[in-house]
Formats: sequence, C-alpha cells, structure tokens
Amino acid sequence: MSSVRSYITKQLIVAVVCYCVALGMVAYGAYEFCLEQLAVPELIRSLAVAAFFVGMGLEPNMFFTPLNQVMTQADDKSPKAKLQTVLFNLGVFLLICSFLMEWLYD
Repeated sequence: MSSVRSYITKQLIVAVVCYCVALGMVAYGAYEFCLEQLAVPELIRSLAVAAFFVGMGLEPNMFFTPLNQVMTQADDKSPKAKLQTVLFNLGVFLLICSFLMEWLYD
C-alpha cells in the first residue's frame, strides 16, 4: 500500500511540475511579447512548449514507464489520451509555424 501511495505521489508531483512549467512559459511569452517587444515567432514557440508540457502533465506515468513498454502499448482511445495527442500535435504544429515565420521574417 505504501508503494502505491509513493507512486501516486510521484505522479502528482510530476504533473504539478509540468503544469507549472507550462504556466511559466505562457506567462514569460506573454510578458516578453507585451513589454519587451518579443517577436511573434518567439511567442508562438513559447506557446508550443507550454502545449508540450500540458500534454506531459496529463499522463505523468509515462515518466516512470520503461521506454520499450511504452512503444509496445496498444493505442489508448480514452479522452485523456486523445487530448494528449492533440496537445502534442498542436505543439509540433506551432513549432513548425514559428520556425517558418522566423525564416520568412529574416
């Protein structure tokens, strides 16, 4: 019973850290964009990183699962897994957009 509580506590800590980092990235991007005249690609890049961290916070047990087991797991069709996939795809899309915008602005 104690090991289960420890595992759940670890997952909770990882989730909170992921959400705090995501919130920090959004706050930093908004602050820099509004007050320091940060370029739009940098703002989009900080939003992309925040989306990645929110996605990681949705499934914190992936940090404690061996990589070969993660690769062999069947597709999870739960709403949480679908949301995580959408957030990761959104993050990749935003990163690509930010790199393209930076390339076009220069």
